[in-house]
Amino acid sequence: MNAVQLPVLSPPLKGFLRWAYTLSITSAHEETIPWYYSNFIQLSCKKTFLEDGRQFYIDFFRGKPNELNFNNPFLLTCSVNYTILEHLALDTWPQFFADQIRSGYYCVVFLDEAKLPPAAAYQQEPFPHHLFLYGFDWDKRVFDASMFDHTGVYRNLQIPFTEFQDAVHSMRNLLKEGFTADHHTYFYKYEPHSPYPFDRIVALDQLHDYLNGETHLNRINYNPDEEQAFGIDVYDYLQMYYDAVESNDPRLGERNDVRHLHVLWEHKKMMSERIGYLVDEGMIPYDEQLVNGYQDITTRAMKLRDQYIRHEIRKDNEIFTKVRLRLEQFRKEEPVLLQRLISFLED
Repeated sequence: MNAVQLPVLSPPLKGFLRWAYTLSITSAHEETIPWYYSNFIQLSCKKTFLEDGRQFYIDFFRGKPNELNFNNPFLLTCSVNYTILEHLALDTWPQFFADQIRSGYYCVVFLDEAKLPPAAAYQQEPFPHHLFLYGFDWDKRVFDASMFDHTGVYRNLQIPFTEFQDAVHSMRNLLKEGFTADHHTYFYKYEPHSPYPFDRIVALDQLHDYLNGETHLNRINYNPDEEQAFGIDVYDYLQMYYDAVESNDPRLGERNDVRHLHVLWEHKKMMSERIGYLVDEGMIPYDEQLVNGYQDITTRAMKLRDQYIRHEIRKDNEIFTKVRLRLEQFRKEEPVLLQRLISFLED
C-alpha cells in the first residue's frame, strides 16, 4: 500500500490539540458518543498568572494526566521519547512512521513547528509542538496531517517528508541544547471499548464539582493543583485576565485573548449539545427553559468571541465592557440552568 489514510472526523472541540487530536479519532466511531457526552463538563483555568507572569489558560478538565497520556478509553496508547528514537537515522523516520500508520496507529509526533511552513511559528523562534499524522502517500512523499495553521485554524493538510525531517532534526538539537523537555511522541490505535452507556453518576459528579468550583477527579493519585480554579470560579479569573488586558498590566505574560473566549464558547456549545442528546435519548424530558437557556448562552458566547476577533483587527475598547457584561450574565444564569439539569438527571 503506497497510500494509507486512517479515518478521522473534524473534532467537536478544537481549543487545544489534546482534544482535537484524540477526538478526531474517536468521533469517527458512533459507539464513543455516550462516553463523549458523559464527559467534558468541567472547566479549569490558571489562578496565579499575574503573580508568576506565566500564560493564562482556560480549558476543559478531565483530570490528570491530560488526554495525550493514556486518558481515552477507546485509544490503545504507546509513547516514546527521543532517547528511544535516538538511534533511528533521520532519513528512516518517514518509513518508520508510515509503517506505524499502515499498522493502524495514528502518530502524534513531538517536533519543532518553526520548521513547518503552514505553522504560525514558521521561520520564527523554535516552537516545540505535537503534529498529528493520520496518513501518508509514499509516491508523493507526504504525510496527511492535522494542525493549527498560521491563521490559528485547525485543519488537515499535507506535510512533505523533507519538512517533517527538518522539524524532527531541529527538535533533536533543541533537546540536546536543553531548550525544552521531551514531551514524547504518541501512537494511538482505535480499539472498540466494552459498551459505554451514558454515565449519569460521572456526569452528575462533574456538574456538582462545576457548581462548587472544585474537582474530585483522580484524587486517589493527584491532589488538586492550588494554582487552578475550577467550574463556576473560572469566570472570576477570566474577568481578571481581561481586566489586565484592558489596563495593559505589565505582569501579564504571553497572551492568547481570543482562544480563551473560543474555549468558553466551545464549553457552552458542548453543554447545549449534551442537553439535546439527553432529550433525544429520552434520558431527560424536553424542558424549554433548559434547552433555550443554554442555546442562548451559547449564541452570546459565540458572538462575544467573534466581536473580540474583530476588536483585534480594528481596536474597539468597548469590547471590554461587553466581555464584563457577558461574563457576569453567564455566571448568574448558568447555575440556575445546571441545577435544573441536575434535578432532571437525579429524578
